[in-house]
Amino acid sequence: MTTVMRWLADNAVFREQYARAREAQADKLAEEILSIADDGLNDTYVDDEGNKRTDHDVVARSRLRVDARKWLASKMAPKKYGDKIEHVGNPEEPINMALTIKFKAPGE
Repeated sequence: MTTVMRWLADNAVFREQYARAREAQADKLAEEILSIADDGLNDTYVDDEGNKRTDHDVVARSRLRVDARKWLASKMAPKKYGDKIEHVGNPEEPINMALTIKFKAPGE
């Protein structure tokens, strides 16, 4: 177990500070996502014939950078940046659960 993990397990104050720091880090990643998405500076170039072309490698790299930050933010602050999951079903067909308990006599 690493030192930080031990501190998290043993120290409630440190655990709370660590959680707040991770949430702040997720917010910073979200800001970076907007910055990357809004920056189209190198997305195009002019080829040798003077035609404006899209640099697909730059666009793909920007997409990867955004996706990586989205994933990290969703893990650091799942309530804020994680996928919203809604459990719904048909109210006319409720889920039925069955539980079977098997008792054994001592020595069986």
